[in-house]
Amino acid sequence: MSHTRIQLPQSCHRLVLRSIWLVPVLIGLISSGCNLIRIESVPPDLPSSRIIFVTATPQPALSLNEGQRSRSLDQAVAVPTPGPYFEGANELGKVMILEYHRIDYPEQRFQRTPDNFRVDLRQLYQAGYYPVNFVDVIHGLPAVPAGKKPVVLTFDDSHISQFHVRADNVLDADSALGIMMNFHKQHPTDWPTRATFFVLGNDVADHQSIFGQPNWAKEKVQFLVDLGMEVGSHTVNHVDLSVATAERIEWELAVSKHVIESLVPGYTVQTLSVPYGGFPYTVEFLKAGQWGSMNYSYAGNVAAWGGPSVSPFDPAFEPYRAARLEVTDTSLDYWLTYFEQNPHEYYVSDGDPSRLTFPGVEAVAREE
Repeated sequence: MSHTRIQLPQSCHRLVLRSIWLVPVLIGLISSGCNLIRIESVPPDLPSSRIIFVTATPQPALSLNEGQRSRSLDQAVAVPTPGPYFEGANELGKVMILEYHRIDYPEQRFQRTPDNFRVDLRQLYQAGYYPVNFVDVIHGLPAVPAGKKPVVLTFDDSHISQFHVRADNVLDADSALGIMMNFHKQHPTDWPTRATFFVLGNDVADHQSIFGQPNWAKEKVQFLVDLGMEVGSHTVNHVDLSVATAERIEWELAVSKHVIESLVPGYTVQTLSVPYGGFPYTVEFLKAGQWGSMNYSYAGNVAAWGGPSVSPFDPAFEPYRAARLEVTDTSLDYWLTYFEQNPHEYYVSDGDPSRLTFPGVEAVAREE
């Protein structure tokens, strides 16, 4: 099969290729009732936190070692060094942006069990997928290793089951973050700590605001950022923007961004997820706006439906309406099987952020 390769100058960002018109021609599972954990030490040169990192273990008793306070397990993934042309690459293929809500029992719509979430990660890993943040898709997936298939894990609503800290400061090993950190510990190179949490901007004592633990709000958001995960907006009050006034839309988007960024000074919220998939009457509201003295801008937004997304280099890609795949007891299995049977349809990285590679007419454009 022939491939098209486009060589960019070293200083070019690969996202500019979206505008090129060339494209069209071409663990043992653990039940919630008997969760057992072991506190693990973490490298001493990483940022500290009061949250203690734990590892799920099938040992018959609770084993407590002298644990160091949890730290970022890895910093930002380095952009891969350009290497030899990767024959199997297809950077015009589809990308799954997975949509999760609660991680709890029992299995039902908008709720994935911890056991099934562990199975999801294992299946994705075994099939060669590689986790990235949603903003990485917007920026053209520059740091996906050669041969890997990017996948985005997104979480809406900032429910406590996504990030739960127990009374003893231990990160719940059955929460979404606990499960992902443990999976990363098993596969530190091939499964980095990457996921996108779209949080609500309110901070009250319920399970719908800043992961349901107001006293931990600031440290939780900082913890995610330190891990290299993305924190995005889900508005302040989970408002359907399709029926909101212009003033309310701008208030929700400006205040949400302000609240998150005030929790982590220096961090910039870049993306959002509109509640209910309710788009305002013009997408311009999602791009930028102002409420009072608060200015806001967003680089992209995920939809609440649509299935696998097209490549960010496909002219049909809409950064403010990026399609998502809601994970249910059957949907992920269906699409994993589909792409196993149709591997040519999925995005496969060539490992070189300066080059766009895809099956098609043999053509090479290089910078002299």
